[in-house]
Amino acid sequence: MAGQANRPITALILGAAGYGGGELLRILHAHPAVGEVQAVSRSHAGQPWHAAHPRLRGFVEGEFLAKPDLDTLAASDYPVIFSAQPNGSLARDWSAFSAALADRELLSRTTVVDLSGDFRLGDAQAYQVAYGQPHPVPEALGQWVYGLSEHQAEALRGARRIANPGCFATAVQLALKPLLELASPDWLAITGVTGSSGSGVHPSATTHHPERADDFRAYKPLQHQHEAEIRRALAAQGGHALKLGFVPHSAPMVRGIFITVQAYLPGMDEESLRRHYQASYEGRRFIRLVDDLPRVHSVIGTNACDLGLAVRDGQVVVMAALDNLIKGMAGQAVQNMNLALGLDESSGLG
Repeated sequence: MAGQANRPITALILGAAGYGGGELLRILHAHPAVGEVQAVSRSHAGQPWHAAHPRLRGFVEGEFLAKPDLDTLAASDYPVIFSAQPNGSLARDWSAFSAALADRELLSRTTVVDLSGDFRLGDAQAYQVAYGQPHPVPEALGQWVYGLSEHQAEALRGARRIANPGCFATAVQLALKPLLELASPDWLAITGVTGSSGSGVHPSATTHHPERADDFRAYKPLQHQHEAEIRRALAAQGGHALKLGFVPHSAPMVRGIFITVQAYLPGMDEESLRRHYQASYEGRRFIRLVDDLPRVHSVIGTNACDLGLAVRDGQVVVMAALDNLIKGMAGQAVQNMNLALGLDESSGLG
């Protein structure tokens, strides 16, 4: 469909009242190839979009639906579904939902992008370990392409089932993949920092603003679900399992991810490493290798991931910053849609 001047895509967003759903509404509204957008939210059915996303008032207007209008979707030349629902939701409903798509001859021609962790791991046993429950549809796991846009572009072209990577996993892989092309560290120490929006719209005892606003703490050390995703993806690249430890932290900010990766690689020098990163991401518009150090403020509201490097006496540090709701979620989902449909991957993303 590349080069078409009309707006042939009809997009359906499941879980559209959440933070990721709001970013999808904003991005898709401005996308040059997207015509109609359906936003589904059972909790906000019948309400205007700005009831959940006040910043859209007057700019992006519409009404939440209680359920998808699959007949309208079936009339589209290019139907696309984004699931921005919590972990487990799409997988639990997938058998019935895919049957409903098949009834309207949508199943084989609809691009489905899942923003949750339901189909990222590709293995039922790994999913059970990471998420603490059996996978609802293990037979469907092999149908999904892992959508790390900058490193999976060829696999994504023409894909109809796309598992969007997690925000931490996106940042870690973008930071590490070029390094692992040069060396195999004995050990990787990975520290992650995230803002409160990564916990979703419903507050808990640890994510509620009064508990989080002036605090900084670690959580799920060495057992965060994204660690399994990181291990699996990096092992697939290197052909063997890597020894690493991932410790995420909760920071008093709303948006953003900051990753620091540390390794010991004697003989590595910063100039050579920087040249390799520049070559690895040449032409990749959304990856910016900065001369100083990455900052969360520099990426908020963008689909960019900023990378920084430091090397001294064999100690190698790679840093990454991105917006968890855009490059770590909705923006990468649209980037993956673009790649799947043969569009410019930056279309609609600035």
